[in-house]
Amino acid sequence: MPENVIKYARKKVKISLKDDKYLTINHYSIRYREAGKGPLIVLVHGVAGYVEEWEPAMAILKEKFRVIALDLPGHGLSDKPEVPYTLDFLTDSLCEFITTISTEKIILAGHSLGGAVCLNMVFKFPHLVERLVLLNSVFSKLPLSIRLGSFKFLPGLIRKVPLFVVKTAARRTFCNHSMITDNLLRDAYHYINEPGSLRAMFSIILSSISLSGLKKTLLNTFLMELSRVELPTLILHGDKDRIVPNENSKQLHQYIRNSECICFKNCGHSLQSECYRQFCEQLIRFAQENADMRKEARP
Repeated sequence: MPENVIKYARKKVKISLKDDKYLTINHYSIRYREAGKGPLIVLVHGVAGYVEEWEPAMAILKEKFRVIALDLPGHGLSDKPEVPYTLDFLTDSLCEFITTISTEKIILAGHSLGGAVCLNMVFKFPHLVERLVLLNSVFSKLPLSIRLGSFKFLPGLIRKVPLFVVKTAARRTFCNHSMITDNLLRDAYHYINEPGSLRAMFSIILSSISLSGLKKTLLNTFLMELSRVELPTLILHGDKDRIVPNENSKQLHQYIRNSECICFKNCGHSLQSECYRQFCEQLIRFAQENADMRKEARP
């Protein structure tokens, strides 16, 4: 059983890598985890996210689906090439990953920035996606805490994220603080301080966000493309999200004509972890509708 030993909070802990797989695309390595058999669901994290966020949901979804969660380039244990981390770069990398692992249309789910990546995927490569799920997705409304990250001098000042900052961020991300375990803090602290992770995070922010919000060219592209999205879309958001305003999900519901929007009560930003059972219930129901439509379409 391969393991990685890291230093955390003045003691050594172990991160199990026994379920990790790696796929090389465009000369860099992508880490992912896979479980189950059936229709394929691909799960995409947000900024500073990683595979482990999806583990509780994967344990349920694997009973009915082939489910894959990956570390996007610049995140987790995937490679962190020195490139501009634009939305298109992340989207194109996701496309290469998906077309390598599957020849079928997929159900694509994205959280936070991952929601924007998945939307961009639908804009650019609609033939690859059958159904779309957005969880507390980024759109036009961004809090000041994220917009301040667009200051160009910050990457030169911040070399490492202290543990107390990780703990503070976790308390803002979760509504139910009992969900903030030592393992969760360990993973978050480790992955954000992996060499290249902070560079990638700031590159994402600088390429997509200004002090006033989502960059105008990117916002205009989204507004134009959203009206053309026709595939079934499930939009989920937590009513206690303190990171991405609920208004984003409500706006996306208005723009995407074939969408439904569901609010999870007493749930924060990390909906896929904090409310994973409700998330799986809604996703399974949504996917089953797709299976029923296929049956009706058969001659």
